[in-house]
Amino acid sequence: MRRGGAIALLVGLLAGCQRAPAPDAAHMLPADGGRSIEWQGRRACADCAGIATRLVLEQGGGRQEYVLTETYLSHGGEARFAEHGRWRRLAMRLELQGDGGSRRAFALLPDGRLQPSDGHGAPLSMNDDALLVPVAGTAPGP
Repeated sequence: MRRGGAIALLVGLLAGCQRAPAPDAAHMLPADGGRSIEWQGRRACADCAGIATRLVLEQGGGRQEYVLTETYLSHGGEARFAEHGRWRRLAMRLELQGDGGSRRAFALLPDGRLQPSDGHGAPLSMNDDALLVPVAGTAPGP
């Protein structure tokens, strides 16, 4: 699915969620059968020009895997770090368990954005620049 199609799909899902008393963000996450969804953002950085972040969740064949890429941008170049692991959804929280032992959590907001949070769902930052925005998704073929 192209970027425009994924955004249109998310807008449609969000419109339906706004009418419901409790949004079901599960529709924004990959369902089993070979799907993926991607979020991106650019966070502020104290000692660099920013951190470009890309999170891709994939699900298929009974596995839920992710790739989180963080690129530290500076005037002298950039440094890219990729983290791989497994993910799971607990209510409106997304938990990532890295292959190297790292743990991250995100609150899944009703509009589809991801907000970094602690393991209990409390936001780590209230700044909009910390949020990851859904940008693409794929569905299994017919």
